[in-house]
Amino acid sequence: MNTQSAPKPVRRVVIAGGGTAGWMVAAGLSKCLGQQLDIRLVESEEIGTVGVGEATIPTLHLLHEVLDLDEKDFIQATQATFKLGISFENWRNVNEHYFHSFGRTGKGHWTAGFHHFWLEGRQRGLASDYGDYCLELRAALDNRFALLPDNGINYAYHFDATRYGQYLRRFSEALGVRRFEGKIVQVHREGASGDITGLSLDNGALLEGDLFIDCTGMRGLLIGQTLGVGYESWSHWLPCDSALAVQTSSVGEPVPYTRSIAHPWGWQWRIPLQHRVGNGVVFSSRHISDDDAKKALLANVQGEVLRDPRVIKFTPGQRDVVWQNNVVAIGLSSGFLEPLESTSIHLIQKGLTRLIELFPADGICQSDVDEYNRQARESIEHIRDFIILHYHVTNRDDSAFWRQCREMEIPASLKHRIQMFRDSARFAPVAGDLFAENSWVQVMMGQGIGPRSHHPITRQMDNASLGDFLGSIRKDVARTMMKLPKHQQFISGFCPAPRPESAVEGPALRIKPSAALDVVTLDDGSKVFVVDDFVEDPESLVALAESMAEQFERPPNHPYPGPQLQLPAGMGAELNAFFSQQIRARLGAGDVLDMMARFSRVTQDPATLDARQRICHRDNSGVHPDAMVCASVHYLFRDSALGGTVFFRSLMSDADTRTFMWDANSLSAAAFSDKYGIPAGYMTEGNRYFEVIGRLPAKWNRAVFYDGGVFHSGDISWAPGAGYLNGLGRLTINAFFKSRRP
Repeated sequence: MNTQSAPKPVRRVVIAGGGTAGWMVAAGLSKCLGQQLDIRLVESEEIGTVGVGEATIPTLHLLHEVLDLDEKDFIQATQATFKLGISFENWRNVNEHYFHSFGRTGKGHWTAGFHHFWLEGRQRGLASDYGDYCLELRAALDNRFALLPDNGINYAYHFDATRYGQYLRRFSEALGVRRFEGKIVQVHREGASGDITGLSLDNGALLEGDLFIDCTGMRGLLIGQTLGVGYESWSHWLPCDSALAVQTSSVGEPVPYTRSIAHPWGWQWRIPLQHRVGNGVVFSSRHISDDDAKKALLANVQGEVLRDPRVIKFTPGQRDVVWQNNVVAIGLSSGFLEPLESTSIHLIQKGLTRLIELFPADGICQSDVDEYNRQARESIEHIRDFIILHYHVTNRDDSAFWRQCREMEIPASLKHRIQMFRDSARFAPVAGDLFAENSWVQVMMGQGIGPRSHHPITRQMDNASLGDFLGSIRKDVARTMMKLPKHQQFISGFCPAPRPESAVEGPALRIKPSAALDVVTLDDGSKVFVVDDFVEDPESLVALAESMAEQFERPPNHPYPGPQLQLPAGMGAELNAFFSQQIRARLGAGDVLDMMARFSRVTQDPATLDARQRICHRDNSGVHPDAMVCASVHYLFRDSALGGTVFFRSLMSDADTRTFMWDANSLSAAAFSDKYGIPAGYMTEGNRYFEVIGRLPAKWNRAVFYDGGVFHSGDISWAPGAGYLNGLGRLTINAFFKSRRP
């Protein structure tokens, strides 16, 4: 910048790039300063945007208040759901989970935060789980939500980022922002100052301006490629450098939280919207290939994949400066932090609000530029340290990736915070820190830090006083939580979004509204629920399966004795809704977490069955103790001789049963037969290891629902010419509902 000349007033603002960042900037500037500015935005439909689904944090409310947006209108336009926090699964260690909730936990004292009193209570045996004292956490895990008066519940959103950009575009254009379609083919600069003067587009248009906002994404066309501002990599602290994103259809009710699931090479997200789910993995390319990451992602999603996953490469870090000359970089062009704590949109928002606060209407001054850059760097470095905390403080040592994270040197600022909390449970506040004490405490304790001591003020309370203090908070949280409706119930009543025009309705099950349940009690007391004449037009389901016969396939190493085909998303959602409304409570299951449904056929000759396929099985093997699996089978064949379902009870001790099942999954067929004397063939009768406790015959258009923890097997009486290989043979729809265990 030429500091010798008088500052030039800023009247013309050009935003390079659209998407979430570009249109957030356009909306904010036009709302606050639009009467003084000529604001133009250039974007190309061919380039597209990165966002596939965004999770946010509660600070977004501040921007929406500034813009004076109607919350219901925004939610419906963006297919949004509500978010109360993030579930971190497998981060501390495999199969160990914790929750980072919004809001506050308990009530603190001016000398010490609530967690000090909780630690004292735990030491005396007076406190329950830390999350019991947080409304947002309890509501999230019970899948409840409602807007409460006086900001009684802290929440954010999950929404479709593309639709959010479109929504803000309509808002901005109504305030006078002009959009130009085209690709930037040349950037013009003034020789003396180096300032940018205009952008030439591929259609011949020239956009001249006084101030340019670089929202061109990771390529940083203006700030990096044109002005040459360097980029500081933080890869030595944040090892992931790649991401894959994919959208899937919804198969159950959306939960009011983001799921972050750690893997040996990175982590996976699930972001539920009203009519689809955003999924993705963030991973280190040094520890897993793109192809293997894609396979891992597709193996861990639910519902129909709506588009092919796409790889996004990135370098975590920050521009040396984000305001250089007359260019301000906002969004990915300014730097990148992976979406672990949903801070991407917050950083765009902070860049925008900071620009409005320091807007150079009467000319760019270096002092304003320096202050903007100082605040921007401090803001992102605080968030950086918080994200590093998740990786570094872990008990995982099951892969090279996690060992590297545990052993790496970390920033001195973070090291001090960790050590202070470990020593005395004290929080080291930093001015301008996005994450407050409650967030740091939840993540530090969740990742496994147990403070050696806590504030002595807590010892002033006797057991009765401390117990009453903790108990009253816990009861208030529980009482408020139980008054909240279910998350989906609230959405359906307050802000249901229309189904996206791009969504394909597809075939439907059309379950009969009058479908009646019959109850069959097995010999061990377990209940099986039978629905005859389950759907209105079962022939159409058979016809659908026939039309897709070539798409049936046998997944490698899958125990089911025949080919399968994933059920279309709409049908799966309908089946899941029926289960949730009619069956779930009757089987003693909690809210559905995941659901999977498929067409299935039995085609395997009994002589070729492996050890797993020769015995009965349970559907809940490998499921966390806090969850359970229920299952259903819908018979779509007329020949009842092809067999229904038979249920068993083990005659062995629990330990012997576990050994038996382990051997079935690990021994060869021959070795298993030698050890247990079980020949090749489908198990339809009892033996010395199991006895039959019930048998449900097959019937055309009959559906059967049962607890997947009960041993069972298909009642397959294979014989030459029996009909299993004629046409679609024994065609069924099999579904599995993973639910919370109450």
